[in-house]
Amino acid sequence: MLLTLAFPVSVLASENSYSNSDLNDMEQGEFEEIIEEILDIKAAYPEYTDEMILKIMDENHQGKERGIIDIWNMLTDSEKKLCIRYPFDALKVNTAKNIVASQTEAKFGSNGLGDRSDAFRHGIWNAEMTVLIGKEKAELFATAHEDKDVTGNESNGYPKTAHRDMDLHNNEVGRAIGENNSGSSEDEKADIIYQDIYFEETQFIWLHD
Repeated sequence: MLLTLAFPVSVLASENSYSNSDLNDMEQGEFEEIIEEILDIKAAYPEYTDEMILKIMDENHQGKERGIIDIWNMLTDSEKKLCIRYPFDALKVNTAKNIVASQTEAKFGSNGLGDRSDAFRHGIWNAEMTVLIGKEKAELFATAHEDKDVTGNESNGYPKTAHRDMDLHNNEVGRAIGENNSGSSEDEKADIIYQDIYFEETQFIWLHD
């Protein structure tokens, strides 16, 4: 996401009766509430450290289901800390996530796992974040998303470590494209990345077709 940075939109759409646009709207609203909660704590207790705020947020959301019902529990610990440290940037990261979902479906028809669409998704996400919050913070948020258990295999049979390494690599390629095309529109950046992925010399990588 952020954020729902796990890009769960297509998966959730297959499990619920909501459309993707409904899910995006729902997630955006839920995420804004998370950030508002953080800002309220900061305003009420300006002396609190990030770790103290993290503890309060975790306690407030303890026992709630993971998933669309409670976005806070979808985040990695590293993502939570970044939301607390950079709440307004986190909102922009979530905006970029919604751009990612729509652009990937427009280009590929779905959000795949370990394929070209996956490479595109991470590329456009990082390109958009780079434009919205700068390359350094984009790297922080993108890397924080990968801070999760990589034991075992993903549903497509490939090791989670291979997916992580693929994502980290494509994130870096996407940030470079975003930096070099900061004046381009969302659609133009999507076209640039889509075309790049089909170049023989592309720097993007994926695990399977």
